[in-house]
Amino acid sequence: MESLQDRGRSLRVKERRHYTDDCLQDEEIEGRRLFSVEEKLTSNQFGNFFVKEMKGEDFSLKYLQEHGLEDPLVFKEKSGLGMRMPSENFTVNDVRQCVGSRRMLDVMDVTTQRDVEMPMKDWCKYFENTDREKLLNVISLEFSHTRLEHYVESPTVVRQVDWIDWMWPPHLKKSQTEATNAIEDMKYPKVQ
Repeated sequence: MESLQDRGRSLRVKERRHYTDDCLQDEEIEGRRLFSVEEKLTSNQFGNFFVKEMKGEDFSLKYLQEHGLEDPLVFKEKSGLGMRMPSENFTVNDVRQCVGSRRMLDVMDVTTQRDVEMPMKDWCKYFENTDREKLLNVISLEFSHTRLEHYVESPTVVRQVDWIDWMWPPHLKKSQTEATNAIEDMKYPKVQ
């Protein structure tokens, strides 16, 4: 019979893996994706079990209650989801015109992981410049009470299960009349 001490030793022994540059294939370098998501989704390497393809009209509150979100879902078309998005030719400059040039954005320097605040007009200059010295990422953009909110609406199911819309005191939501990123000026959590 195996002693507890022997058993403990055998559990601690793990096969060591040695990785070299030859066996690793970086598909992301400096925050830039070097592969096509569509190609990955249609690859034989992953098979149909990895994601579930659905049509928008089949994704309902009933589906969510019965199946939850057990698998990643792929929607090839936005029709039937009850959502609204800007057209494909909507640019970062269009976003600036909707939210304002002086809107402060929370931006992260990907290399250092430091947060920086930047006005929208500076973000546009950075984004449109193809010769970038830094890799920056906009963490979030609160756009309620701006013109941008007329171009964007989350899918119907998301709105149906959104606790903020259903449970937050309505008088606080109605009392918010200005767009802001300043937490002390927010009357309700607007990131939904």
